[in-house]
Amino acid sequence: MVPKVGLVGINGFGARHGKVILDLMQRGDIECTAFADIRVDPENEIYKGLVTNGAKHYTDYEEMLNNHDDLTFVVIATPIALHRPMAVNTLRKGFNVLLEKPPAVTIQDVDEIIETSRDTGKLCAVNFQNTSLRSFLQLNDMIEQGELGDIDRVVGVGILKRTDDYYERTPWAGKLIHNGNYVLDGTINNPLAHILNNCLIVAGRGDSKKAVPSEVQAELYKGHKIEGEDTACVRICTDNDVEILFYTTLCHKTHVTPYIVVHGTKGKAIWTYENTLKIQYIDGKDVIFSYGREMAMENIYYNLIAVDRGAEERLFSSIEDCRSFVLASNGAFESCQRVIAIPDEHIVREKEDNTIATYIYDIDKIILQASQSGKLFSELPVKWAVSTERFSLDGYSEFNLFTDK
Repeated sequence: MVPKVGLVGINGFGARHGKVILDLMQRGDIECTAFADIRVDPENEIYKGLVTNGAKHYTDYEEMLNNHDDLTFVVIATPIALHRPMAVNTLRKGFNVLLEKPPAVTIQDVDEIIETSRDTGKLCAVNFQNTSLRSFLQLNDMIEQGELGDIDRVVGVGILKRTDDYYERTPWAGKLIHNGNYVLDGTINNPLAHILNNCLIVAGRGDSKKAVPSEVQAELYKGHKIEGEDTACVRICTDNDVEILFYTTLCHKTHVTPYIVVHGTKGKAIWTYENTLKIQYIDGKDVIFSYGREMAMENIYYNLIAVDRGAEERLFSSIEDCRSFVLASNGAFESCQRVIAIPDEHIVREKEDNTIATYIYDIDKIILQASQSGKLFSELPVKWAVSTERFSLDGYSEFNLFTDK
């Protein structure tokens, strides 16, 4: 029987899910019987494609769930603040869920989703799609087989460009709290969340549940005129004694392919978003793997279907697997306590087409130096950097910063 899918949210990143669903429908691999969104444009290609292929549109996702009790799983691709309540409600109604990242903003929210998934016996996959890339799976296999020896440090780097129109696309973009709900929108929880999540998986030798953050020290900065962070450096100590270093910015003049460097006693590995993996052994031998373009989101869909059918044992990214990510994110904000504005003398703002581009002077050089030396920005001669305190996550169960905003 062809799996039946419901989609909640076809705007924003939901359009990407809509495209994947239409492609899988064209192959006959799934059937989308219903989708929900409050605001739709009848001329939108995703809307037209879904309706043309027999999907019914709802403005109320609960009505959709009530009218389609035969759905194999429900994709939730809504604004960040809606992930927890919608996922919990959908699981309780008896549906498997594919949840867009980040699965939740706070540790208490992700714990509620985890508990609900366990109580209902329903699957909750999270669209951290880069976990499905063959290069990343191979990296974890090689680590598990001891190819790199003992892992002591994992370094993730993401350098991207975002202009003002990125923050104007939706009311919650760049916000810490929106309409009374946490979003903590920034490099950690949004565009570069994949890097941090994958760092935790690698640190756990393929299982992030084996690399639970125990202590975090973070410096969170902003170059854009926003609430949230757009530049960060984070040091994470895990309970299995691996150090994770995470460096990001959205204030660069160009995009640099995000990457992870894994340091082991037998060598190091360099994995990139371009689906490449390079192993440099201490004896001087290099091994390079390049798998080319993969449809990573499709992999997540097929994997969820296979696990539901019993054809595969494990989700690429389950809600339980994401707990370490949310814990690390919360720890970063607890450590810094606020988002630090970089002084204007270190910032360039330029008109670009119909928007404004924001750059931090030499941010790429700063991140390169920090990532290679294993230091935070304040531990380097960076004039605008501010040191922060380490934050212990021992017994941590609730995030409640910024509640006065």
